[in-house]
Amino acid sequence: METRPWLRTMKARALVRLWSIFGERLWIIVNMGFPILSSLALSLLYYSIGATSYIGFAILGGVMVAFWGNVLWSMASQFNWDKQEGLFEIYLTSPASMSALLIGMSFGGIIGTAPSAAMVITVGWVLFHPVVAASWLAVALTFLLTLASLYAMGMTLSSLYLTYGREAESMNNVLQEPVSMVSGLYFPALGAASPYPFAIQAVASLVPLTIGMDALRKSLFRGMDVGSIWPSLVTLAVMAVVFLVISDFALKALESKGRRDGTIAVRIR
Repeated sequence: METRPWLRTMKARALVRLWSIFGERLWIIVNMGFPILSSLALSLLYYSIGATSYIGFAILGGVMVAFWGNVLWSMASQFNWDKQEGLFEIYLTSPASMSALLIGMSFGGIIGTAPSAAMVITVGWVLFHPVVAASWLAVALTFLLTLASLYAMGMTLSSLYLTYGREAESMNNVLQEPVSMVSGLYFPALGAASPYPFAIQAVASLVPLTIGMDALRKSLFRGMDVGSIWPSLVTLAVMAVVFLVISDFALKALESKGRRDGTIAVRIR
């Protein structure tokens, strides 16, 4: 019986997220158009210079950049936006679990972004026919663990952004493109094929997207199985757990401090 309110809260928040994505035609176009355009641009560039083996990387990058953007703009910033709109006070005064709200936002974001990712795959496959030599079990595990760790990171950021107010949007702008570049969304960022020195690779590896993209390339285009990429899978699983723990701790600490100081509902413009 105790799990029912938690599950109902998660389901309700996921449905709200889905409605916000598919309830507005312009947002549907933006959500689907941005990843396709960036992916096609890189694919055409690789095709024009004869680097056809990298076209699959560009298509895969277009898939994952859709989820990365959703993590930053629809996950990490959500509580801060809710606070500015006066909804966060309702969350606090209701019996709803904060963790259920965050998990619901995550599931809604993943399901809502899936059509955009599918569109990138379809258009890229029809136009460029990238060569795939996949170990599908490894691909599926890597993809799921990458999403889990990415959205757990988004849950952590949502707690932190709640404190920083409108500076959250500036932080998103800072993270969006640099992380897209150094994480290797469109070209290898780790290992000998990376154009980056070891120090940058090490810093980039702190973002789950970097580890996930490297493992996805190995399993999707080089046919490496679970036994070959298990260090990456373990790393992603550990990241997901660590970010979830940090998120839960940070949110409870901020909620406790806000209730004590009377600042949790103060709207910072």
